[in-house]
Amino acid sequence: MNIKEAKQIRLVEYLRIIGHSPVNARGCQYWYLSPLREERTPSFKVNDNLNEWYDFGLSAGGDIIELGKHLYRTGNVSVVLLRISENAIGVPFQQLQSRSVRPCPIEEEMENVEVRELSHHALLSYLRSRYISENIGRLYCTEIHYELRKRHYFAIAFENKTGGYEVRNPYYKGCIKGKDISVIKYNKDIIQNHVCVFEGFMDFLSYQELHRKGNYHVCIDSPTDFLVMNSVSNLKKCLVELERYTAIHCYLDNDLAGRKTAETIAGLYGEKVIDHSESYYNYKDLNDYLRDKRR
Repeated sequence: MNIKEAKQIRLVEYLRIIGHSPVNARGCQYWYLSPLREERTPSFKVNDNLNEWYDFGLSAGGDIIELGKHLYRTGNVSVVLLRISENAIGVPFQQLQSRSVRPCPIEEEMENVEVRELSHHALLSYLRSRYISENIGRLYCTEIHYELRKRHYFAIAFENKTGGYEVRNPYYKGCIKGKDISVIKYNKDIIQNHVCVFEGFMDFLSYQELHRKGNYHVCIDSPTDFLVMNSVSNLKKCLVELERYTAIHCYLDNDLAGRKTAETIAGLYGEKVIDHSESYYNYKDLNDYLRDKRR
């Protein structure tokens, strides 16, 4: 069995084979008592749509290979594949195929969502680990608390145009109350000539830190508005906003998605577009540049 074949195995079925049944199931979410540790309240989740698991007690998750590493206490992928293959003997292959079911985002199960001023020491510490100062974090972000299956969680929140929030902590990245772009105006009553475009809010915060430090190798020395896509899939929504500006500065990721998005914007707006990714070409994104974390 190779890695590709192993990843076709449906996690729900594999867990059944090795003796673990879900305590509860809701849509595509299956909840278990963790097979990796002792517990009384189920906090091990399998998303049957994505065929991925997450253990909220360990703050760890992934595909079947990552599960095997934890189950069999080894980082040797060959050993993991052997153990998976041994356990799957005698089970018809078609039963092991990942099913295609209706997407079931975890956000649908979140309850008692509350937005607060950013102050929790763990979240501020996370920002510092990304080289974002507390002052910058508090200026642009808030703190969101929510309950998930009777457990309390919290994360940094960054608001978008329609009142939703991009949320982030060291263990979770998602969106609550709907996905959209975020627009931050230099002056709420006046549209500037310049706009800076980012894929995610962590890169936007990184820009603010670099600008505060006077890094004009990357930043521009002019009043500017800011547009955070919150996903390259929001490109169409961005184009409506970008039409208003005479200079569009792109700070997108140095990966295929980032390059294609920058190319699309440049193809539509021509000489108005300045691609700044060359300023941090040795880095995946602007936050990696801030942290000097080379690729």
